[in-house]
Amino acid sequence: MSRIVFTCGDINGIGPEIAIKTLNKLTSKKNRYRFILIIPKNVFQNTSKLVKPTFDYVQLDDISAELLSTPKVFVLTLNSYSHRPGKPTKASGEASYFALQKSFRLIKDGFADAVVTAPVSKTALKMSGSKYPGQTEMFADWSGAKTFVMTFLSKSLFVGLYSIHISLKEVSKTINIKEFTDKLRVLISMLRDDLGIPKPKIAVLGMNPHSGEGGIIGTEEKNLIIPAIQQLKSGNSIQGPFSADAFFAHKKFREFDLVLGIYHDQVLIPFKYINAGRGVNYTAGLPMIRTSPDHGVAYDIAGKGIADASSMLEAYKYAKLILKNRKKSRI
Repeated sequence: MSRIVFTCGDINGIGPEIAIKTLNKLTSKKNRYRFILIIPKNVFQNTSKLVKPTFDYVQLDDISAELLSTPKVFVLTLNSYSHRPGKPTKASGEASYFALQKSFRLIKDGFADAVVTAPVSKTALKMSGSKYPGQTEMFADWSGAKTFVMTFLSKSLFVGLYSIHISLKEVSKTINIKEFTDKLRVLISMLRDDLGIPKPKIAVLGMNPHSGEGGIIGTEEKNLIIPAIQQLKSGNSIQGPFSADAFFAHKKFREFDLVLGIYHDQVLIPFKYINAGRGVNYTAGLPMIRTSPDHGVAYDIAGKGIADASSMLEAYKYAKLILKNRKKSRI
């Protein structure tokens, strides 16, 4: 029986609320999956007053194989942390970090098959002393993945990011042919094995305006991106580099299974505009399955009970789909 972990995210944001709301929806009908929610004890108690859990659950400090054989939701509690909805704190950073660390260990030890992570605050993580800029980098490091790609999934558009949480002035310095081809290979494998697309088509965007205009505006396309695409063209459908503005304006993305952008906002602005909070963040290239909502901690509405759990629910659906496809590929 498959088990999926949910983490609380930043406890001062909407993470605890949307996790409980999602579990309420998943357990309202017959569902053969088992669920584990990792959250500080006092935060679960506080959030339960805001959003009442409608599911039966067992609250535990630790998990054993015997208990997991029963059809229930398990609330795996961490130590209590200062809970101050609406702002990043050292405590909220520590709580989100330890929930993520615990979820990874559950998967590594065979107690869970996938994890859906609620949003965290990079500010709070830094305040807590974490060396990681985000969840993607955490899971990649913990699982020993040498090449990974942050991707975003929805019914209308899949995108991948060549670079993630770095400043724009650093982007061009990170581009090299080997890294580019490695990331493209990860995306091809993800589309085939995780998402069930047998012959994926990938579009690559240029880094510079007008994709460099043949080297007049910039040379990254001519010297690095085009050679990387050409290395993998044999047997694969990879096209580009495309000028990003015209590509999205003319809705060219509809002709491809995934669009690879060079930097963060290049693809996330159109992705989030198109999907309006229903997209999913997925880390491709990991041995484990980890999905997340495509939005942030939303401190401005935390603690009010009005957060929309749609993206969290979609993250669960993609985790379930990927788990199913991976099991099928092993048969």
